[in-house]
Amino acid sequence: MSRTVAILFVLIGGASYGLISPVVKHAYSLGYSPGDVTSAQYFMATIVLLLIAAFQFRHFKSLTRRDVLLFCFLGVLSTGTSIFYYLALSELPASLSIVLLFQFAWIVMLIDYLVKRNKPTKAKWVALALIVIGTLFAVDLFHAEWEGVSTKGLVLGLLASLTYSTFLYSTSYVRQGTSPWVNSAIIATVSMVTVFFVFPPTFLFNGTMWSGLWIWALIIGGLGQVIPPVFFNIGIPKVGGGLAGVLTSIELPVAVVAAFFLLHEQVTGVQWVGIVMILLGIAAAEFRRRSRKGFKQV
Repeated sequence: MSRTVAILFVLIGGASYGLISPVVKHAYSLGYSPGDVTSAQYFMATIVLLLIAAFQFRHFKSLTRRDVLLFCFLGVLSTGTSIFYYLALSELPASLSIVLLFQFAWIVMLIDYLVKRNKPTKAKWVALALIVIGTLFAVDLFHAEWEGVSTKGLVLGLLASLTYSTFLYSTSYVRQGTSPWVNSAIIATVSMVTVFFVFPPTFLFNGTMWSGLWIWALIIGGLGQVIPPVFFNIGIPKVGGGLAGVLTSIELPVAVVAAFFLLHEQVTGVQWVGIVMILLGIAAAEFRRRSRKGFKQV
């Protein structure tokens, strides 16, 4: 698989995360509780992935102990990100919570440096600056309410960013040649069990599952727990964890644009500027590398 295709897979995985917010908001508007929505989405995603993985049973036999432990670790990290982020949202304005989560763009680069001593290129520094500044504009943080900002919320938001950064970077260690569907099924199963400890699966007994929640759980689970891990398992081992932190920043522009078209939320000129800056940052991360490659081929 070419590097370009791998980058496309990572971008699609990040974009899928961006579509979750407007869908979750709509589910909440229908009266479903955050706990039921969260636990039900993991339940439905796990069922889907296990059904698909069942047709690839032979790939289970090729998994090593290291593979299984890595996927279990990724499952815990995925759950931790969701829980920390949802709790941060309950303590902080949404715009500030998003900015804290998006610190993963530089945290992944820091992890890459600490683990492999890979120094960010000038292009990646430019990309990082564009993404961080673009994020501030895209969420219109300058008009957010700063009075009484919760220290607990700040810590939770940073923990969400740290677990997500570790998830993205650790995915680069997935052994190529393994089935992304089988890998993701293991990750989803561990995530579901972990989520059930925080949000017990009451939806299975209180009647909400079959009153319509299953539809939204299937959609949200697909966007959050099926598409991203499968596509990340395919793309990130090829492009590396450092670049994955930049590419997955596509999540925010997609979230803002989706809210504009699906929920008819107002998007200001400043936010559009931020979206463009993030997209330019993503492009800049690969620009210098491709320019050098093209120069050598001349």
